[in-house]
Amino acid sequence: MAINLMDLVKSAISSSGVADQIGSAAGLDKSKTNSAIDAAIPVLLSGLMKKASTPSGASELSNIFKKQDAEPSILDNLGSLVSGGASSKLLGMGSSLLPMLLGSSQASIVSVLMKLLGIGDKGVLGLLGSLAPIVMGVVGKQAKSAGGFDPGVLTNLLGGQSNFLSSALPNELKGVMGLADLGRQASETVNNAARNTTRETTTRERAYVAPAPAAPASNPLSWLLPLLALAGLGFLGYTFMSGTKKEEVKTPVVRTPTPVPATAPKVKPVPDSVAAPLELPKLELPGGMSIEDLKAKLSGSFDGITTTLGSITDVDTAKGAVSKLEEAAKAYADLGMDKMPAAATGTLAPFIKPYFEKVGGLLNTLYLIPGVKEIIEPVLGPMVQSVSKMMG
Repeated sequence: MAINLMDLVKSAISSSGVADQIGSAAGLDKSKTNSAIDAAIPVLLSGLMKKASTPSGASELSNIFKKQDAEPSILDNLGSLVSGGASSKLLGMGSSLLPMLLGSSQASIVSVLMKLLGIGDKGVLGLLGSLAPIVMGVVGKQAKSAGGFDPGVLTNLLGGQSNFLSSALPNELKGVMGLADLGRQASETVNNAARNTTRETTTRERAYVAPAPAAPASNPLSWLLPLLALAGLGFLGYTFMSGTKKEEVKTPVVRTPTPVPATAPKVKPVPDSVAAPLELPKLELPGGMSIEDLKAKLSGSFDGITTTLGSITDVDTAKGAVSKLEEAAKAYADLGMDKMPAAATGTLAPFIKPYFEKVGGLLNTLYLIPGVKEIIEPVLGPMVQSVSKMMG
């Protein structure tokens, strides 16, 4: 029987007595806190299940849980982590997890939860951010008990939640999260191992040969009947074969030689070399830089911003991160993206989109922390506007 991870997450929150503090960090009324938590937990677990349904996603989760396991479990210290309201360490930790858990659907998910729960976007993001580390802690603990953090273990553990999550998620959320067919998708993932086991069992059964049943008792003269039958068959076979041999007449096969034309057809000589394929025109970028070089520089700039934003948990850490953010923003500005030809920006837009969405998700969460937006926005604002313009 599959473990119900939703119940385990709720139990961890209840036993730690932090529900009201989580609600306070999200700006929720006490009357709405429990129902909001119950609605948010399956959203985060569904994001994990979707992530684990692909080999690359399961591998990424495996690495995250291994790093998480090397540190003290947050489940043992929830009380102190959740203190501080909107500036709590728990919310700061969760801000870097939401883009991974919810992906490009984060904005749509927040919009649906706003309508379902009757709270604002800051409340929804604060709620999800506070719960995300708890969900990761519970799932990591169960994965370790189930055999470790290998991708296969995580896929089976999370795939087994399909029935629980399917009944807990409203249809609106299944749609925006790409989980409208939640049960079928997860069942196929979890049942792969079962199918393999069934095939092996069937192969062994086919290879097994049952022993012949013992012959029933017979009268003393029964041994003579088979001999008489064999003798009769032998006689009939001899008569038939003799008659066939007398009537068989071998007809010689006459092979007609293929006529050879008087003049052999001319064969066109094969050229010594094959013409080289046509080369597509190369995009001319400022400074003679290639598209691949530009992609590498963009990747480095966005990775630096993402890593730095993930380290911010309060006003003090935001101030300490300003210099690094300025370096990454300057590196982007130096590329002169605003001056790139239209063909180049059209080629680069799909490459930049995942990075930009991840940065946007982090900023949305960090701006919930009082005082952080005023520190970060002047540094990254011009870059965000430039990228938004290029993305259309």
